Formats: sequence, structure tokens, C-alpha cells
Amino acid sequence: MDTRKVNIIFTTDIHGNYFPYDFRHARWGKGSMQRVHAYVAQQVKRLGGATILIDGGDILQGEPTSYYFNFVGRGDRHKVADMCNFVGYDVGVIGNHDIETGHEVFDMFVHDCNFPILGANAVNDQTGEPYFEPYTLLVRSGIRIAVIGFTTPAVPHWIPPRVWKGIRFEDIQQSARQWIQYVREHEHPDFVIGLFHSGMDEGIVTPEYRENAVRETVSHVEGFDLVLYGHDHSSNMEEVESPNGRSILCINPGSYAHSVAEIRLKFSLDNEGHVLRHDMDAQLRYIGKIHNSHAVEFRRHFKRDFSDVQEYAERKIGHFLAGIDITDAYFGSSAYIDFIQQLQLAVSHADLSLAAPLFFNASIDEGDVRVSDLFNLYRFEDKLYTLRLTGHEIKNYLEMSYANWTNQMRSASDPFLLLSPMKSNPERMGFTNFIFNFDSMAGIRYTVDVRRAQGEKINIESMADGRPFVPEQEYSVAMTAYRANGGGELLTKGAGLTKEEIDRRILDITPRDIRHYMMEYIEREGNVLPQARHHWRFIPEEWVKAAEERERVVLFGKASPTT
Repeated sequence: MDTRKVNIIFTTDIHGNYFPYDFRHARWGKGSMQRVHAYVAQQVKRLGGATILIDGGDILQGEPTSYYFNFVGRGDRHKVADMCNFVGYDVGVIGNHDIETGHEVFDMFVHDCNFPILGANAVNDQTGEPYFEPYTLLVRSGIRIAVIGFTTPAVPHWIPPRVWKGIRFEDIQQSARQWIQYVREHEHPDFVIGLFHSGMDEGIVTPEYRENAVRETVSHVEGFDLVLYGHDHSSNMEEVESPNGRSILCINPGSYAHSVAEIRLKFSLDNEGHVLRHDMDAQLRYIGKIHNSHAVEFRRHFKRDFSDVQEYAERKIGHFLAGIDITDAYFGSSAYIDFIQQLQLAVSHADLSLAAPLFFNASIDEGDVRVSDLFNLYRFEDKLYTLRLTGHEIKNYLEMSYANWTNQMRSASDPFLLLSPMKSNPERMGFTNFIFNFDSMAGIRYTVDVRRAQGEKINIESMADGRPFVPEQEYSVAMTAYRANGGGELLTKGAGLTKEEIDRRILDITPRDIRHYMMEYIEREGNVLPQARHHWRFIPEEWVKAAEERERVVLFGKASPTT
């Protein structure tokens, strides 16, 4: 009996971490594509058989590096594609944040990669065929390995339509059933890998889409032998039972290339070369600090690019006359959120503005502000939308937001915030729900009564200038593209609008992302004084003040940002 070995190394959700350097904080960091290169090159030498390197998407967004290569210092070729080619990727899948960069960027990236970027359920509107390659067949050690790729169908509900124009996103389970049958019949693979930019489960589920579809798909669609997945940033390795009772390994190494998934396959063949069975050994490998000659090789090859990003990130653009701390945003009106709100109002000329925290815990000190600081202040490349909402819809929207954020307290000793152990680190406490859905509003004055249930928490007193707030009146409201396309369900479940009605309410969309306008504003003003506007507050204030002191310690290990 003959045996053949194939080794698979899988990364996902690298999010701009190409070098082991944190450009946002000007310090060396963990993980990165550079360390992936170091690990893969090392393993190729150590292991027998062939090695396949696979990526799970969301590689083009997240750090000053990706922003620079996408929008500032883009040349005739996409630099990230050159890096992927240098490392030696064999196949990848498109992620929602890759698509968020827009056709001009992601089409260039896909074209410049020397390997296929998959997306079977992202369909070209004109041809009815997949916009990206649906699958690829890799022959290694004589073994035919098919990889079929899928991306989360939530894209149209998070990202402006003009960004992904010409593409429709189909249900993953339906697409998987179609393409597994096609690949099995036409390619006769020995082994089929499902490559998902979609989480295991949970996430947003609506009648229109399921954000995280791995468990549902594997348990309902027969034909996968291994599933590699990402998107939810949750390191995980578990088996899911297929319709025929097979145990299918599903593995996610987590984000930022701190770790990789490594799967060692051994195929047993009969005398005619047909695969009789395969054995699998899978592990999650931490590579956050690996350093060898291959790491040096990567760094030298992209030395000029590293220097270009560093110069961009360290450029001074203005001066803050006071510091801001994101943790203040969880406990009331804050300088951090209110700075974003005032900017959004100034750019959009809207009546009202909605904004939420985008980092769990970050701050910008008083003093000089550099480009890198804006990546701590604002995480995503969201464009700014302006929509029409009635006063009733605004109140219901805020009711859902604060219900996602705060507990219903019955005494001063009750929990204030909705907290639970972090999935990635169960020994630490975090928020039960996503912080980027904790929207507050500027342009009105209101209170949030933490003793009340959803539907009764919000009392809107007036417009910010003292004029009456009229529930039946329509107001123009500035918000992120993610929110305006239904992300977080605050407009749908909260305000009660359908996706079609949301689209009809759009008044304006900015041509550039919100971070770009922040940079312009700070450069224009020179000296900026961020400060809390105190236009809204939690009540009873004495309950919340006592709870804040308790829960800051639980969340951040200290009672206030200054202690």
C-alpha cells in the first residue's frame, strides 16, 4: 500500500498585519504575514510531502499598512498581492472587508495574485456565473484536492451597493450544495476542502441572510472532508457531523496571523493509485514571535514599503488640547464619541448623528496627533450616509441600542452593563454584545433610564438647541455605511424599517471614508479640543456612578481612566 503526505497551513483575517510592527502604537507586535512566511518556509523544509498555503480572507483592511497600500501609495500592482505571492499562497477566499475596499482595489488585488481568490456564492449579475473563481483544484503528491470558497452573504447589508456593484451574494448553504456536486462530478477530487469567510454560527440571522453559516452548511450539505473558516475571529477547532454521519473537522486559527492552523494529511492508496482513506492530524500553532532567516528575507524584500508606511503613519497632522479615552463611551457622553459625532454633523449637515465605540479599549493622549492615532480613533473605512428617519423611528432605534448595551437595574447594586466572559479569553470579562452596535445620538437631548426595559428606557427631551423634538417629524440622520445598510439591525429590528425602505430613505453618501474627513478636519484646525457635550445621560445618576466604579475595574482593571 502506497502513502502520500500533504500538509496544509491556513491563515485568516490578517487585517493589514503584514509586518510584525504595530504602526498604530509605534512598537513591535505579534503575528504578521512576515511571520507566516518565516513559519511556512521553515515547515516546508522540515516536513515531508507537499505543503499548501491557504488564506481565509479579510487581508486588505484594518491597519495603516492596508489603508496606505489601498488608497495612498497604490502603484501599478497591489503591494499586498506581491506580499502574498512572495510568501507563496496557493489559494484564498474573498472577505467582506476585502470587498469593502471597492472594485478598484479588490479587483486589482485579485488580478495581481498569482493564485486564485475564491467566492462561489458571489455571483456576477450580468453573466450569472461566480464573480470570483468558485473553486480550484490542487494536485499535490498525486492527490487531487479541491478547494471551494464562500464569503458571508451579509455584504449587501453592511457595505454600500456601489462598492460591490454588479455582484449578488447568494446563500452559502445553497451555493455549497451546487458546487460540491459540480466539483465531485467534473473534477473527481480525492479530498474536498470548504474555505469559508463566514463564522461557525451565531452572528446575525435574518430572513435575507445568515452571517455565519459554517455549522449549518456542514451539517446539511454532504461532501466536505475538511472546513477552514474565518470571519468571526474566534480561534476554534471542532468536528461537525455531516448529513451522512461523518465527523468533519472545522478549524479557525483566529485573527491577525498570531496563529496558523496546520493540518497534516496522510493518504493511503491501493495498488492502482486510488485513495482508500485519509488520516488527519490538526493543530493550532502560535507563530506570534517566530523569527528566523526567512523573516529577515521578507523584511529585506519589503524594506522600502515598510519605511513608506512608517513615514505615513508617523506624520503629524495636528494637536489635541485634551486626551480622549474610549472607555468613557460606555458610561455616558464622552469626548471620544462626541468628537466623531460633531465631525459627522459638520460633514453631512444632518440634523442628527449616530456613532458607536469601535475599539474595546484605546486612548489618544493630549499632544501631537499623528496619522496613526486616527486608526485608534476610527477603525473602519466606513463612508458617511445621511438618511431620513422619523422621531418615532429614532426613539425605537435608540431603545434597541441601549438595550443591547445596558442591563435593566432594579437596585443600585445590580449590574449596569451587559457583561460576559470574552470568547477569546474566558478569564476576562467583556461585553455580551458587539460594542460597535452601542450607538448614541448627537443633536438631541435625552436620558436613558437604566431601571426600565427596552421600549421605556429613552426619554427625548428636545433638540440640542432647545427646539421641540417631534415624534411625527422626519429628521436627517448621519450614520456609517455599515449601519445605513442594515448592519447591527438597529434600523431593521430597532427602527422597524425593511432593507428596501432604508434604501429609499438615503439622502447622501460621502465619496470618501470618515477617517479621511477626520484627517482633513484636524489638519485644517491645527489645535483641537475634544470634549464631552453632555447632551445625554444615564439615570438614576447615583446608581450609574456607583456601578461605573465597579464595572470599570471588572472590564479594565482600574476605576477610571486617570487612576
